[in-house]
Order: sequence, then structure tokens, then C-alpha cells
Amino acid sequence: MSAINNDIELLAALKAGNVTAFDHFYHLYRQWLLITAMTILQDEDESQELVQEFFIDFWQHALYKRIDLSNITTLKNFLFVSIKNRCLNKISKDETRKKRLSWLQNPLYVTPDSRLENNELYAQLEGAISLLPQKQSQVFRLAYQEHKTRKEIAAVLEISEETVKKHVATALKTLRQLLEKIRF
Repeated sequence: MSAINNDIELLAALKAGNVTAFDHFYHLYRQWLLITAMTILQDEDESQELVQEFFIDFWQHALYKRIDLSNITTLKNFLFVSIKNRCLNKISKDETRKKRLSWLQNPLYVTPDSRLENNELYAQLEGAISLLPQKQSQVFRLAYQEHKTRKEIAAVLEISEETVKKHVATALKTLRQLLEKIRF
């Protein structure tokens, strides 16, 4: 029997909610997906976590119901694209967090020597944030205080990712200007 026929039968059993079919699917494709993820991420732990999350989503969110083998060549192609996209999203999310961390580690940033200084700086920052327009303030807090990605912020506030990007950029520019006035 060909791989395509096996994929069609496996997919039909999954769509019927067959737990045994999911177990077979898991054992059939887990190692291959793990190797695929490790090739992209170059990190075994992250790859294992990502593949495990994929299988959980695949079953709990019934992702198998969205697969139409008449539009794709094989189930394996669908799985490869799914894992590749998840890996790229993970890399993108990590890069966003690294950029935010590098902003905090900017040489212009001076660590306060005492708790009093720290509290004073916090109060100054909070005061400056409160001067921002409401949406900018919300976006800034979600991005830098709650460490959410643009995509997550866009979903929460029901705005586009491009709007989130513009709000963050404008907020950062305004905050730098406000805080420099306070500092000198």
C-alpha cells in the first residue's frame, strides 16, 4: 500500500476521533518531526517542547480536521510546513525578546545604586508612561512589562501588528524624550 493511501486512511481515522489512530500517528511521525525541528532550531530541548506542543494542539484543537489531502501531496508535507512555521515563529518571538533585553542593557542605562533610587526611577517611568496616549500606554505595558509579542498584543487589543509596531516605536521615542528631560 502506498504512503498516500496510508495517509488518507490515517487521516480518515483521525477525523473519526480514533485515539488508536492518533497513537499510531504520534509514533509514526514524532521522531521525524523532532529531527526537522532540531535542524531548524539547533536546540534539542526547544525542539522536543515544540513538537510536543504541536501534537497536543493537533489532537486538542482537531487540526487534523483542517487537512485536505486533495490540496497537498502528503500528510508529511502538511506536518513539515506546520513544524517549520512553528520553528520560525519561535525564532521570531525569541528575537523580539532579545531586542527588548538589549534595549534594557543599553550602555546609557545605569543600574540604580539603592532601593530608593530604584523606586524613584520606577516612579519617573510610571509618570512618563501615564503621559502617553491611552493606546500607546497599553501597548507599551503589554510589550515591555508583560513581555508580549506584537502578535499577542494585536490579538488582545484587536489591532493590526503594524499598528502595534508604530505604537511601540512612538511610545519609546516619547518616553526617551520625557525621561531625558527629567534626568537633566
